[in-house]
Order: sequence, then structure tokens, then C-alpha cells
Amino acid sequence: MKKYILLLITLFSLSACQDFLDETPKGTLIPKTVNDFGMILDNYSYDNYIAYGQSLTMIMSDDFTIPDDKAYKFASWGINAYSWADHLFSVSDDEDCYTNFYHVIYLCNYILNNLDDASDGAEFTRSYVEGAARFHRAFAYFNLVNLYAKHYDKNTADTDLGVPLMLEADPNLTTGRATVQQIYDQIFTDLNKAKDLLTEEKPKYPFRPGQTAVYALLARIYLYQGDYKLCMEAARTAREQWSKPYDYNGYELEDVNPDFGIKGYPSNRWEEADIICYKGEGYGPNEEGDYNLSEDLISLFDKETDLRWKLFITSYPFFSGDDSQGDTPRTAFSFPNNRGLNVGELYLTEAEACARENEIDDALYLLNEVARNRHVAGTYQDETERDPDKLLELILDERRRECICKGTRWFDLKRLNKDPRFAKTITHTLYGETYTLTPDDNHYVLPIPLIVISQNPQIEQNPR
Repeated sequence: MKKYILLLITLFSLSACQDFLDETPKGTLIPKTVNDFGMILDNYSYDNYIAYGQSLTMIMSDDFTIPDDKAYKFASWGINAYSWADHLFSVSDDEDCYTNFYHVIYLCNYILNNLDDASDGAEFTRSYVEGAARFHRAFAYFNLVNLYAKHYDKNTADTDLGVPLMLEADPNLTTGRATVQQIYDQIFTDLNKAKDLLTEEKPKYPFRPGQTAVYALLARIYLYQGDYKLCMEAARTAREQWSKPYDYNGYELEDVNPDFGIKGYPSNRWEEADIICYKGEGYGPNEEGDYNLSEDLISLFDKETDLRWKLFITSYPFFSGDDSQGDTPRTAFSFPNNRGLNVGELYLTEAEACARENEIDDALYLLNEVARNRHVAGTYQDETERDPDKLLELILDERRRECICKGTRWFDLKRLNKDPRFAKTITHTLYGETYTLTPDDNHYVLPIPLIVISQNPQIEQNPR
């Protein structure tokens, strides 16, 4: 398995070595069977695996702060991200998000380009491998277009610059940026095919996408596009195939030291009932314990009854490695109890769409189903607010609590800034200097890495 992965790394990296593609390196196996391709999709070793890490945007959002006494632990690009610098990486550095997502796309392209010629395998079906590769490629492009392009606007998507659209596993291929609409068209092409290919609703392992994962991702995408009716349809289909949100009263903290977090992590990280699909987070500029929750986010929690606070947030300095104090995510939040596509987010995605479409009863049901299972048993009072605007605000607050450390807050800020009711100016302070990000700031669109532009002059930089 590792030999297959190493070969794909080499093919991805050695774009200048044409002759390399003509022969197999000694001691290396080329993946040729359906099983080989399935194993590539399943791989979870850190040298080469499919992941969707967004720690970069977590520290750019309004959810976290970097205290002065912890800033030295961050890579320079982490500090650049926190201060919304014009460029996050130097011309000699690869960017974690950009490189990682295109690496995912390369792996999926390699599989899809070669699957027709692969011999059958016993463990993986051909339809599953194609469906999973299309799902992961669509997910990667969704992240890329939301990181490196303007928020989707149906009136300008045909002309707004997106990201390069790569569908061939050719390391020598270069291209300019497709439009935002072209990227979304490809995303929907892949997901609509994946929906038919992934016939199993709930695969044995959550790192394998099933049909429910496709509908959950479609619901997220439709929400971000502002197509609330299609969002509701996709979310309801996914919800009907799954269970209700897991009751967090079923969690226990470690007996020896509760500050260490949830009992059993990380050994049970693939057993969480709320995970629809989760593959991994990749790398970040730091560890979770090195930054604190913002006062703005803290104010949204009831510290006495909200189990997300009681279970997943700590001020214990063990996780920062020093004596620094401040509320910070426990180690358990490094694992997928709320990462990837999960039931809590799915319910709140549908709830928001319902509130925006004035389907108040459904919105209340979905909001209360999540919140009730996130509070100490018997303490939660069902919400009864029927004013659509006020209910929408309650749902958005619940979404922020539910999706902490998930990496979606940055995308939420981008889309909500288009609505005057929720547009927000963010400030970060570091070493006595205050940085401000207004709702219409160009820095909501990340810069294309300088190293990418230096290697491919066809790619146009985003305005800074």
C-alpha cells in the first residue's frame, strides 16, 4: 500500500521529469486493480492522504484569538493569516490548504483516469471507487473555490475567477483559473454521479463516503449558494437516511484528569454516531491548545449546561505546553466528534434553510433536536420563537456553537457578510497592534500562493 502511495507522491512532484512517467521505478508498484485504488482512498498515513484541513481559516475567523504569550509557537504563515496579511506564504513555501486540496484532486484524477483499465478486486467495487473519488474531488473543489474565490453570486459567477480546473492526472499540465460557475458545475457533475454510484447509505467506516454523505455535502453547498429549497431537499434526504443527533450526555471525561478530555479518545474516533463522513484534517500552523476562544464566541455558551463547553473546552495549560491560561479546545476537538460532515451541522443547515423559507415549525424542530442533545439532561427548554428573523439568528448562533473547530466559520462569515443583518467587522490584536477585517475586505479571498504564480504565470492573483 505505501509503495502505491509513494509512487503517486513522486508522480505528483516530479512534473519536470517526462522520462519518469515511461517506466516504473525499481522496487515500486503501480496501482492497477480496483482494490489498489480503494486502498489509496482509504489511506490514513500522514505522508499522503485525503484530508480537508482548514486550521488556517480557523485562526482567521472571529472564533479564536492568539495571545501574545503563545504567538511564538506559530509558524510565520500562521501569524500572517491571523493578521490578514496580503500574502501568507513566501515564494519558496508551499501553502498547506492550496497544495493539500490539489493533492486530493490529483489522487482522485489518477484513480478516475485509470479505473476503466483496472482489474477487478474483491474488497472494493468499481462503482464505490469511482463514486468515492468523485465525492472527494468535489469536496476538494468546493473548499478551494470558497477559499480562493469570491463567495458564490449567481449574477457574477460566470465571470468571477475561481481556481484552476484540473481533471487529468498529468503533472505537466498547467492551466489558468476557471470561473466560479465552471467549478460549481464540475462539483455538481461529480456529486450527481457519486449519488448514483455510492448506493450504501452508511458505510462501515465514516472515512468512506456513502450516499448520505453526498446529500449532506449537497445540502452544505446549496446553503452556501443561497438555494434554500434545494438545500432543504438534500438535507432531508440525508437526515432520513441517518439517525438523530447523538446525545452528548453519553460522553464521559477521563477519570484521572477530566482536563485531558473525553474518555476513549483517540482510539474510538471512528465510532462517533454523529459522523457522516470524515477523512482527516491535514496540518496546521500550530496545535489547538495554542490559541484561545474569542470572547465573542465564549459569550454564546451557557457554561453550566452546554455540554460542548463542559466536554470540549478547557483552560488547563497542558494543551498549550506552558502556564498560559485561557479557554481553548481540548484535545478531543482534534478528533472528529464534530468534524467533516456530521449530523449536528446537517440539522442546522436544514433549519437555517427552513427559517429563510418561513417553514417555522420545521426550523424549530431541527434546532431543538440539536440543542436538546447538547445540554445537560433536563436543562434545555425548547425554543418557541416564531419570528423568522429572530429564529434565524438563534439558528446561526447554534450553528456557531456546534461547528466550533470545524473550519466552516470562515465560509459562513463570507456568505453572511452579503446580508446586512449579519455582516460583521472582525478585529484581531497581537503585540499591541489591532488588525481589522471589514465585511467587504478583499482579504476574505485568500491569495493564490506566490510559489504557484511563479510556476504558472497563467494564474491571475486575487486583489489584495
